[in-house]
Amino acid sequence: MPEQEEISQLVTAVFRAWQQAGINCLVLRNYEDLPHSTTNDIDVLVDPAQLRLAEETLLRAAAAAGFRCHSRVEFATLALYLSGRHSTAQAHFDLFTALKWRGFEFLDSATFLPRKTSRDLFSIPHPADETATKLLASLIYTGEVKDKYKAAVFAGLKTESDAVCSLLARTYSPARAGFLVAAGAEQRWADIEAATGALRRSLILRQLTRRPWRTIKSLLRDAKRLITRWFWPPGVTVVLCGADGSGKSTAAQAVSDGLSCTFPPAKQRHFHWKPPLFSARRRAARGPATDPHGQSARHPILSLGYFGFHWLEFFLGSHLCLRPITFRGGLVLIDRFYYDFFVDQRRYRLSVPPAIVRLGYCLLKKPDLAVLLDAPVAVLQSRKQEVAPAETERQRAAYLELVRGLGNGRIIDAAQPSEKVGADIIRAILDFMAERTRKRCGASLQ
Repeated sequence: MPEQEEISQLVTAVFRAWQQAGINCLVLRNYEDLPHSTTNDIDVLVDPAQLRLAEETLLRAAAAAGFRCHSRVEFATLALYLSGRHSTAQAHFDLFTALKWRGFEFLDSATFLPRKTSRDLFSIPHPADETATKLLASLIYTGEVKDKYKAAVFAGLKTESDAVCSLLARTYSPARAGFLVAAGAEQRWADIEAATGALRRSLILRQLTRRPWRTIKSLLRDAKRLITRWFWPPGVTVVLCGADGSGKSTAAQAVSDGLSCTFPPAKQRHFHWKPPLFSARRRAARGPATDPHGQSARHPILSLGYFGFHWLEFFLGSHLCLRPITFRGGLVLIDRFYYDFFVDQRRYRLSVPPAIVRLGYCLLKKPDLAVLLDAPVAVLQSRKQEVAPAETERQRAAYLELVRGLGNGRIIDAAQPSEKVGADIIRAILDFMAERTRKRCGASLQ
Protein backbone atom coordinates (compact mmCIF):
# COMPACT_ATOMS: atom_id res chain seq x y z
CA MET A 1 0.00 0.00 0.00
CA PRO A 2 1.38 3.48 -0.87
CA GLU A 3 2.52 5.44 2.17
CA GLN A 4 0.13 8.33 1.53
CA GLU A 5 -2.80 5.91 1.49
CA GLU A 6 -1.62 4.44 4.81
CA ILE A 7 -1.47 7.92 6.33
CA SER A 8 -4.90 8.81 4.95
CA GLN A 9 -6.40 5.73 6.56
CA LEU A 10 -4.68 6.60 9.84
CA VAL A 11 -5.96 10.19 9.85
CA THR A 12 -9.49 9.02 9.00
CA ALA A 13 -9.39 6.45 11.81
CA VAL A 14 -8.22 9.04 14.34
CA PHE A 15 -10.88 11.61 13.47
CA ARG A 16 -13.61 8.98 13.57
CA ALA A 17 -12.39 7.72 16.93
CA TRP A 18 -12.42 11.26 18.30
CA GLN A 19 -15.97 11.75 17.06
CA GLN A 20 -17.11 8.52 18.72
CA ALA A 21 -15.35 9.47 21.98
CA GLY A 22 -16.98 12.92 21.97
CA ILE A 23 -13.66 14.80 21.88
CA ASN A 24 -14.26 18.55 21.55
CA CYS A 25 -11.59 19.62 19.07
CA LEU A 26 -10.89 21.36 15.77
CA VAL A 27 -8.14 21.44 13.16
CA LEU A 28 -6.50 24.84 13.37
CA ARG A 29 -5.13 25.17 9.82
CA ASN A 30 -3.95 23.30 6.71
CA TYR A 31 -7.05 21.13 6.76
CA GLU A 32 -8.08 21.61 3.13
CA ASP A 33 -6.85 18.21 1.89
CA LEU A 34 -7.55 16.19 5.03
CA PRO A 35 -7.86 13.29 5.45
CA HIS A 36 -6.55 12.42 1.98
CA SER A 37 -3.16 14.11 2.33
CA THR A 38 -1.20 16.20 4.81
CA THR A 39 1.55 18.76 4.37
CA ASN A 40 3.54 17.89 7.49
CA ASP A 41 1.81 18.04 10.88
CA ILE A 42 -1.87 18.16 11.82
CA ASP A 43 -2.56 20.95 14.33
CA VAL A 44 -5.53 20.13 16.55
CA LEU A 45 -6.93 22.35 19.30
CA VAL A 46 -8.41 20.17 22.06
CA ASP A 47 -10.51 20.98 25.09
CA PRO A 48 -7.92 21.04 27.91
CA ALA A 49 -10.09 18.78 30.07
CA GLN A 50 -10.04 16.14 27.31
CA LEU A 51 -6.35 16.19 26.36
CA ARG A 52 -5.49 12.88 28.00
CA LEU A 53 -8.57 11.18 26.56
CA ALA A 54 -7.79 12.64 23.13
CA GLU A 55 -4.24 11.23 23.27
CA GLU A 56 -5.38 7.79 24.44
CA THR A 57 -8.08 7.66 21.78
CA LEU A 58 -5.61 8.69 19.07
CA LEU A 59 -3.11 6.02 20.09
CA ARG A 60 -5.76 3.27 20.16
CA ALA A 61 -6.99 4.28 16.70
CA ALA A 62 -3.40 4.40 15.43
CA ALA A 63 -2.67 0.93 16.77
CA ALA A 64 -5.78 -0.45 15.08
CA ALA A 65 -4.60 1.16 11.81
CA GLY A 66 -1.16 -0.50 12.06
CA PHE A 67 0.76 2.49 13.47
CA ARG A 68 2.74 2.99 16.68
CA CYS A 69 3.95 6.10 18.51
CA HIS A 70 7.70 6.46 17.96
CA SER A 71 8.05 9.86 19.64
CA ARG A 72 6.05 11.85 22.19
CA VAL A 73 7.36 15.34 22.86
CA GLU A 74 6.02 18.15 25.02
CA PHE A 75 6.73 21.35 23.14
CA ALA A 76 4.26 24.21 23.52
CA THR A 77 2.02 21.46 22.16
CA LEU A 78 1.86 17.74 22.78
CA ALA A 79 3.55 16.36 19.67
CA LEU A 80 2.79 12.76 18.75
CA TYR A 81 4.81 11.17 15.96
CA LEU A 82 3.43 7.96 14.48
CA SER A 83 4.93 5.43 12.09
CA GLY A 84 3.78 2.24 10.43
CA ARG A 85 4.73 -0.97 12.18
CA HIS A 86 5.76 -2.54 8.89
CA SER A 87 6.53 0.50 6.74
CA THR A 88 8.27 3.87 6.89
CA ALA A 89 4.98 5.85 6.63
CA GLN A 90 4.91 8.65 9.22
CA ALA A 91 2.39 11.16 10.54
CA HIS A 92 2.60 13.95 13.08
CA PHE A 93 -0.23 15.29 15.27
CA ASP A 94 0.21 18.42 17.39
CA LEU A 95 -2.37 18.63 20.18
CA PHE A 96 -2.91 22.17 21.46
CA THR A 97 -4.82 23.16 24.57
CA ALA A 98 -3.79 26.81 24.23
CA LEU A 99 -1.75 28.93 21.83
CA LYS A 100 1.45 29.69 23.73
CA TRP A 101 4.89 31.18 23.19
CA ARG A 102 7.43 30.55 25.98
CA GLY A 103 4.64 30.04 28.49
CA PHE A 104 2.64 33.13 27.43
CA GLU A 105 -0.65 32.81 25.54
CA PHE A 106 -0.03 34.76 22.34
CA LEU A 107 -3.69 34.38 21.35
CA ASP A 108 -6.76 33.82 23.51
CA SER A 109 -8.29 30.61 22.16
CA ALA A 110 -11.07 30.32 24.74
CA THR A 111 -13.77 31.06 22.14
CA PHE A 112 -12.35 28.88 19.37
CA LEU A 113 -14.12 25.63 20.27
CA PRO A 114 -17.54 27.17 21.10
CA ARG A 115 -17.79 28.75 17.64
CA LYS A 116 -16.16 26.06 15.51
CA THR A 117 -17.65 24.89 12.21
CA SER A 118 -18.32 21.16 11.77
CA ARG A 119 -17.31 19.20 8.70
CA ASP A 120 -17.74 15.51 7.96
CA LEU A 121 -14.82 14.11 9.99
CA PHE A 122 -13.61 17.14 11.92
CA SER A 123 -14.30 20.76 12.79
CA ILE A 124 -12.49 23.92 11.68
CA PRO A 125 -12.14 27.35 13.30
CA HIS A 126 -14.32 30.39 12.78
CA PRO A 127 -12.73 32.44 9.95
CA ALA A 128 -11.67 35.20 12.37
CA ASP A 129 -9.95 32.71 14.69
CA GLU A 130 -8.16 31.04 11.78
CA THR A 131 -7.03 34.39 10.38
CA ALA A 132 -5.60 35.54 13.70
CA THR A 133 -3.84 32.20 14.21
CA LYS A 134 -2.23 32.26 10.78
CA LEU A 135 -1.12 35.86 11.32
CA LEU A 136 0.42 35.42 14.76
CA ALA A 137 1.60 31.81 15.15
CA SER A 138 4.76 32.25 13.09
CA LEU A 139 5.15 35.98 13.76
CA ILE A 140 5.49 35.66 17.54
CA TYR A 141 7.96 32.79 17.27
CA THR A 142 10.11 33.88 14.33
CA GLY A 143 9.33 37.54 13.65
CA GLU A 144 7.94 36.68 10.21
CA VAL A 145 4.51 36.08 8.71
CA LYS A 146 4.65 32.84 6.72
CA ASP A 147 4.45 33.50 2.99
CA LYS A 148 1.99 30.67 2.45
CA TYR A 149 -0.47 32.29 4.88
CA LYS A 150 -0.30 35.89 3.66
CA ALA A 151 -3.05 35.57 1.04
CA ALA A 152 -5.39 33.85 3.51
CA VAL A 153 -4.67 36.43 6.23
CA PHE A 154 -5.30 39.27 3.77
CA ALA A 155 -8.62 37.73 2.68
CA GLY A 156 -9.68 37.02 6.26
CA LEU A 157 -8.95 40.57 7.40
CA LYS A 158 -11.04 41.94 4.55
CA THR A 159 -14.14 40.00 5.65
CA GLU A 160 -13.60 39.57 9.42
CA SER A 161 -11.70 42.71 10.41
CA ASP A 162 -13.89 43.60 13.41
CA ALA A 163 -13.92 40.07 14.81
CA VAL A 164 -10.15 39.69 14.37
CA CYS A 165 -9.52 43.07 15.96
CA SER A 166 -11.67 42.17 18.96
CA LEU A 167 -9.84 38.85 19.36
CA LEU A 168 -6.37 40.43 19.17
CA ALA A 169 -7.30 43.23 21.57
CA ARG A 170 -7.93 40.69 24.33
CA THR A 171 -4.26 39.69 24.30
CA TYR A 172 -2.47 42.87 23.26
CA SER A 173 -4.31 46.20 23.26
CA PRO A 174 -6.98 47.84 21.11
CA ALA A 175 -4.36 50.11 19.55
CA ARG A 176 -1.97 47.28 18.62
CA ALA A 177 -4.85 45.10 17.44
CA GLY A 178 -6.06 47.93 15.20
CA PHE A 179 -2.55 48.34 13.79
CA LEU A 180 -2.23 44.63 12.97
CA VAL A 181 -5.62 44.52 11.25
CA ALA A 182 -5.02 47.71 9.27
CA ALA A 183 -1.50 46.74 8.22
CA GLY A 184 -2.59 43.22 7.24
CA ALA A 185 -5.52 44.53 5.21
CA GLU A 186 -3.01 46.69 3.30
CA GLN A 187 -0.48 43.83 3.07
CA ARG A 188 2.19 45.82 4.89
CA TRP A 189 3.91 42.67 6.09
CA ALA A 190 7.26 44.36 6.71
CA ASP A 191 5.59 46.81 9.10
CA ILE A 192 3.92 43.94 10.97
CA GLU A 193 7.17 42.02 11.25
CA ALA A 194 9.01 45.11 12.47
CA ALA A 195 6.51 45.35 15.32
CA THR A 196 7.24 41.83 16.61
CA GLY A 197 9.34 43.04 19.54
CA ALA A 198 6.65 45.47 20.68
CA LEU A 199 4.00 42.76 20.41
CA ARG A 200 6.05 40.37 22.52
CA ARG A 201 6.68 43.01 25.17
CA SER A 202 3.00 43.89 25.28
CA LEU A 203 2.09 40.21 25.55
CA ILE A 204 4.47 39.63 28.46
CA LEU A 205 3.60 42.81 30.37
CA ARG A 206 -0.17 42.51 30.06
CA GLN A 207 -0.26 38.86 31.16
CA LEU A 208 2.10 39.38 34.08
CA THR A 209 0.12 42.37 35.35
CA ARG A 210 -3.43 41.24 34.55
CA ARG A 211 -3.22 37.56 35.56
CA PRO A 212 0.09 37.14 37.41
CA TRP A 213 -0.56 33.84 39.21
CA ARG A 214 -1.93 32.09 36.16
CA THR A 215 1.02 33.33 34.12
CA ILE A 216 3.60 32.34 36.72
CA LYS A 217 2.11 28.84 36.92
CA SER A 218 2.30 28.59 33.13
CA LEU A 219 5.95 29.70 33.15
CA LEU A 220 6.82 27.17 35.87
CA ARG A 221 5.18 24.37 33.88
CA ASP A 222 7.13 25.51 30.83
CA ALA A 223 10.39 25.49 32.79
CA LYS A 224 9.69 21.97 34.06
CA ARG A 225 9.01 20.82 30.51
CA LEU A 226 12.29 22.29 29.26
CA ILE A 227 14.33 20.78 32.09
CA THR A 228 12.83 17.36 31.39
CA ARG A 229 13.66 17.69 27.71
CA TRP A 230 17.25 18.65 28.50
CA PHE A 231 17.86 15.45 30.44
CA TRP A 232 15.84 13.27 28.07
CA PRO A 233 16.13 14.98 24.68
CA PRO A 234 13.61 13.81 22.08
CA GLY A 235 15.99 14.06 19.14
CA VAL A 236 18.30 11.36 17.81
CA THR A 237 21.99 11.15 16.96
CA VAL A 238 22.82 8.51 14.36
CA VAL A 239 26.31 7.53 13.19
CA LEU A 240 26.78 5.96 9.76
CA CYS A 241 30.03 4.07 9.53
CA GLY A 242 31.66 1.62 7.16
CA ALA A 243 34.60 1.16 4.84
CA ASP A 244 35.09 3.39 1.80
CA GLY A 245 32.48 2.56 -0.82
CA SER A 246 29.75 1.59 1.64
CA GLY A 247 27.57 4.53 0.55
CA LYS A 248 27.46 6.63 3.72
CA SER A 249 26.75 9.95 1.97
CA THR A 250 24.00 8.48 -0.22
CA ALA A 251 22.43 6.77 2.77
CA ALA A 252 22.54 9.97 4.81
CA GLN A 253 20.59 11.84 2.14
CA ALA A 254 18.01 9.05 1.92
CA VAL A 255 17.55 9.06 5.69
CA SER A 256 17.25 12.84 5.76
CA ASP A 257 14.54 12.78 3.09
CA GLY A 258 12.73 9.77 4.50
CA LEU A 259 12.47 11.19 8.02
CA SER A 260 11.42 14.71 7.03
CA CYS A 261 7.96 14.26 8.60
CA THR A 262 9.45 13.44 11.99
CA PHE A 263 12.47 15.73 11.55
CA PRO A 264 11.77 18.72 9.26
CA PRO A 265 14.86 19.97 7.35
CA ALA A 266 15.29 22.89 9.77
CA LYS A 267 15.78 20.35 12.58
CA GLN A 268 18.38 18.21 10.79
CA ARG A 269 22.17 18.46 10.76
CA HIS A 270 24.70 16.29 8.94
CA PHE A 271 28.33 16.23 10.05
CA HIS A 272 31.32 14.51 8.52
CA TRP A 273 33.33 12.82 11.29
CA LYS A 274 32.43 15.35 14.04
CA PRO A 275 31.08 18.86 14.65
CA PRO A 276 33.90 21.18 13.47
CA LEU A 277 34.17 23.57 16.41
CA PHE A 278 37.81 24.43 15.74
CA SER A 279 38.65 22.80 12.42
CA ALA A 280 35.88 23.90 10.04
CA ARG A 281 38.00 26.28 7.95
CA ARG A 282 40.92 23.87 7.63
CA ARG A 283 38.68 20.94 6.69
CA ALA A 284 36.82 22.99 4.10
CA ALA A 285 40.10 24.10 2.53
CA ARG A 286 41.44 20.52 2.47
CA GLY A 287 38.45 19.01 0.65
CA PRO A 288 37.60 15.30 0.44
CA ALA A 289 40.37 12.73 0.83
CA THR A 290 41.31 10.85 -2.34
CA ASP A 291 44.38 9.06 -0.98
CA PRO A 292 43.67 8.54 2.74
CA HIS A 293 46.79 6.46 3.32
CA GLY A 294 49.13 8.47 1.17
CA GLN A 295 51.15 9.98 4.05
CA SER A 296 53.12 8.33 6.81
CA ALA A 297 52.09 8.45 10.47
CA ARG A 298 53.16 11.37 12.65
CA HIS A 299 55.76 11.09 15.40
CA PRO A 300 54.17 9.39 18.45
CA ILE A 301 54.24 12.60 20.53
CA LEU A 302 52.73 14.68 17.73
CA SER A 303 50.24 11.89 17.15
CA LEU A 304 49.07 12.08 20.76
CA GLY A 305 48.75 15.86 20.51
CA TYR A 306 46.71 15.57 17.31
CA PHE A 307 44.49 12.92 18.89
CA GLY A 308 43.97 15.05 22.01
CA PHE A 309 42.96 18.08 19.95
CA HIS A 310 40.36 16.13 18.04
CA TRP A 311 39.14 14.26 21.11
CA LEU A 312 38.43 17.68 22.68
CA GLU A 313 36.50 18.70 19.59
CA PHE A 314 34.46 15.50 19.80
CA PHE A 315 33.80 16.08 23.50
CA LEU A 316 32.83 19.76 23.29
CA GLY A 317 30.95 19.30 20.05
CA SER A 318 28.65 16.69 21.55
CA HIS A 319 27.57 19.16 24.23
CA LEU A 320 27.74 22.49 22.40
CA CYS A 321 26.53 21.41 18.94
CA LEU A 322 24.72 18.10 19.16
CA ARG A 323 22.83 18.45 22.45
CA PRO A 324 20.98 21.66 21.42
CA ILE A 325 19.81 19.93 18.22
CA THR A 326 18.47 16.83 19.97
CA PHE A 327 16.98 19.03 22.73
CA ARG A 328 14.83 20.71 20.07
CA GLY A 329 13.77 17.31 18.75
CA GLY A 330 16.16 17.24 15.82
CA LEU A 331 18.10 14.61 13.89
CA VAL A 332 21.91 14.53 13.86
CA LEU A 333 23.58 12.38 11.21
CA ILE A 334 27.34 11.80 11.48
CA ASP A 335 29.38 9.72 9.09
CA ARG A 336 32.51 7.98 10.39
CA PHE A 337 32.62 9.51 13.92
CA TYR A 338 35.14 8.56 16.61
CA TYR A 339 34.94 4.90 15.53
CA ASP A 340 37.55 5.64 12.87
CA PHE A 341 40.16 5.84 15.64
CA PHE A 342 39.49 2.17 16.39
CA VAL A 343 39.48 1.03 12.76
CA ASP A 344 41.56 3.35 10.60
CA GLN A 345 44.08 5.51 12.49
CA ARG A 346 46.27 5.56 9.42
CA ARG A 347 43.71 7.80 7.67
CA TYR A 348 44.55 10.49 10.25
CA ARG A 349 48.28 9.69 10.39
CA LEU A 350 47.96 8.47 13.97
CA SER A 351 49.69 5.82 16.05
CA VAL A 352 47.81 6.10 19.34
CA PRO A 353 47.73 3.12 21.72
CA PRO A 354 44.34 1.34 21.70
CA ALA A 355 44.01 1.79 25.47
CA ILE A 356 44.07 5.59 25.09
CA VAL A 357 41.52 5.43 22.27
CA ARG A 358 39.22 3.30 24.45
CA LEU A 359 39.63 5.67 27.40
CA GLY A 360 38.76 8.64 25.20
CA TYR A 361 35.67 6.86 23.96
CA CYS A 362 34.49 6.12 27.51
CA LEU A 363 34.49 9.86 28.26
CA LEU A 364 32.43 10.84 25.21
CA LYS A 365 28.68 11.15 24.89
CA LYS A 366 27.59 8.18 22.80
CA PRO A 367 25.31 8.40 19.76
CA ASP A 368 21.86 6.87 20.03
CA LEU A 369 22.51 4.53 17.12
CA ALA A 370 25.64 3.35 15.30
CA VAL A 371 24.71 1.98 11.88
CA LEU A 372 27.29 -0.04 9.96
CA LEU A 373 26.86 -0.13 6.20
CA ASP A 374 28.40 -3.48 5.34
CA ALA A 375 29.00 -5.05 1.93
CA PRO A 376 31.34 -7.63 0.42
CA VAL A 377 34.83 -6.40 -0.44
CA ALA A 378 34.18 -6.77 -4.17
CA VAL A 379 31.17 -4.44 -3.92
CA LEU A 380 33.07 -1.86 -1.86
CA GLN A 381 36.02 -1.92 -4.25
CA SER A 382 33.75 -1.54 -7.27
CA ARG A 383 32.55 1.75 -5.82
CA LYS A 384 35.82 3.14 -4.48
CA GLN A 385 39.45 2.09 -4.95
CA GLU A 386 41.10 4.61 -2.60
CA VAL A 387 42.76 1.79 -0.64
CA ALA A 388 43.93 -1.71 -1.63
CA PRO A 389 41.47 -4.64 -1.50
CA ALA A 390 43.35 -6.16 1.44
CA GLU A 391 42.92 -2.93 3.40
CA THR A 392 39.22 -2.81 2.55
CA GLU A 393 38.86 -6.37 3.82
CA ARG A 394 40.69 -5.49 7.04
CA GLN A 395 38.52 -2.42 7.62
CA ARG A 396 35.33 -4.34 6.94
CA ALA A 397 36.26 -7.01 9.49
CA ALA A 398 37.26 -4.38 12.05
CA TYR A 399 34.00 -2.46 11.65
CA LEU A 400 31.95 -5.66 11.99
CA GLU A 401 33.75 -6.59 15.19
CA LEU A 402 33.38 -3.08 16.57
CA VAL A 403 29.67 -2.59 15.83
CA ARG A 404 28.73 -6.08 16.99
CA GLY A 405 30.23 -5.16 20.34
CA LEU A 406 28.14 -1.99 20.68
CA GLY A 407 24.85 -2.15 22.52
CA ASN A 408 23.41 0.39 20.09
CA GLY A 409 24.92 -1.06 16.91
CA ARG A 410 22.93 -2.02 13.82
CA ILE A 411 24.29 -3.68 10.66
CA ILE A 412 22.67 -2.88 7.31
CA ASP A 413 23.37 -4.68 4.05
CA ALA A 414 24.90 -1.94 1.88
CA ALA A 415 25.05 -4.17 -1.20
CA GLN A 416 21.31 -3.64 -1.69
CA PRO A 417 19.92 -0.90 -3.95
CA SER A 418 20.34 2.51 -2.32
CA GLU A 419 16.57 2.93 -1.85
CA LYS A 420 16.40 -0.31 0.17
CA VAL A 421 19.47 0.67 2.23
CA GLY A 422 17.87 4.01 3.12
CA ALA A 423 14.57 2.36 4.01
CA ASP A 424 16.31 -0.19 6.26
CA ILE A 425 18.15 2.56 8.14
CA ILE A 426 14.95 4.56 8.54
CA ARG A 427 13.22 1.48 9.94
CA ALA A 428 16.08 0.96 12.41
CA ILE A 429 15.81 4.57 13.58
CA LEU A 430 12.02 4.45 13.93
CA ASP A 431 12.22 1.12 15.79
CA PHE A 432 14.78 2.58 18.19
CA MET A 433 12.64 5.67 18.80
CA ALA A 434 9.49 3.61 19.35
CA GLU A 435 11.22 1.42 21.93
CA ARG A 436 12.70 4.49 23.66
CA THR A 437 9.27 6.12 23.77
CA ARG A 438 7.73 2.95 25.20
CA LYS A 439 10.32 2.90 28.00
CA ARG A 440 9.94 6.60 28.78
CA CYS A 441 6.19 6.89 28.55
CA GLY A 442 4.84 3.41 29.23
CA ALA A 443 3.69 0.42 27.27
CA SER A 444 0.24 2.01 26.80
CA LEU A 445 1.68 4.15 24.02
CA GLN A 446 2.25 1.06 21.94
